[in-house]
Amino acid sequence: MALSKQFKDLTWADLTIVGDELKAVQEFDIKTLKYKDLQTFCSQLNAMKGQMTQKHVSFCEIKVRFDKLADTSDPVRSLSVLTGC
Repeated sequence: MALSKQFKDLTWADLTIVGDELKAVQEFDIKTLKYKDLQTFCSQLNAMKGQMTQKHVSFCEIKVRFDKLADTSDPVRSLSVLTGC
């Protein structure tokens, strides 16, 4: 039975990783999975990796703005740093 449909809504929490080695996906041992199943969940995780990277970049940009805010004592200048104006 192909499990690829079951892996469509996979999250990182569904993986069992021991050390640096993937042991299971959901309740399925990694050694019992077929190529199509592995391809499906890898594609799903790669898509999530891109979203996580974009969120991290956005977070870093916001942090830089707030760090600049903390460095300024003038409230009007601080507002312009935050808004980018």
